Amino acid sequence: MQSVTHRTAHGAARIQALTDTAAELFLERGYEGVSIDELIGRVGGSRRNVYGRFGGKQGLFIDVVTRLCDDQTQPLRDLDIGEGEIGPTLTIFGKRMLEIVLQPRTLALHRLMISEGQRFPDLAQSILRSGHETGTAILAEWLRGRPGLRHGPSPETRAEQFVLLLTAGPQLRALTGHTAPVSPDERAHHVRETISTFLHGALRGDNNQHA
Repeated sequence: MQSVTHRTAHGAARIQALTDTAAELFLERGYEGVSIDELIGRVGGSRRNVYGRFGGKQGLFIDVVTRLCDDQTQPLRDLDIGEGEIGPTLTIFGKRMLEIVLQPRTLALHRLMISEGQRFPDLAQSILRSGHETGTAILAEWLRGRPGLRHGPSPETRAEQFVLLLTAGPQLRALTGHTAPVSPDERAHHVRETISTFLHGALRGDNNQHA
C-alpha cells in the first residue's frame, strides 16, 4: 500500500513539475517554441505519460494557460473590499487591480495569447475573463446600490469605465515595452488620479451637472 501511495505521490509531483516548467517555457517562448521532448528531458517521465494525461502538446498548453488564468484571478477573488466609503474602497481595489495587471507574469500571459489567440480563441477569452471581466464584475457588484452615486450608467458600465481608466494606459505601455517597470509610488499616484477623474470628472465645480 505504501508503495502505491509513494508512486501516486511521485507521479503527482512529476505532473506538477511538468506543468510548472511548461508554464515558464510557454510564457517565455510561445507555443511553437516548446517541445514535449524538451519538457521530458527537464523533468523526466515519458511521452506516453504526457499524452495519456494531456492528449499531447495542445492539451498541455490548454491546461497550463487555464491554471495561469486561475492564478491571476484568485487575488481578485480574495480581495475583501467590504462596505467602506467609496474613495478608500476604490483605492484598495485599484491598487490590487493595477498590481496584478502589471505583474511580469500577467504581462507575459497577455503577450502569449496575443500571439496565440487565433489558434486558441477560447483561451484568449479565458484570459479576458480572468482579469478584466472578473475585476469589473467584482467592482460592479460593490457599486450596486452604493449611496451617493447619481442616476445614470449601470453599475456594470461604471465598473468597466473605472477598470479601463485604471489599467488601459499602464498595461498597454508595459506590454509594448514603452516604459520601465512602474514603481509602487507611481502606481499609487495613478490610482489616486484615476479615482479623482472617475468621481469628479474633468469639469470644474457646477459645470459637472451640465455634462
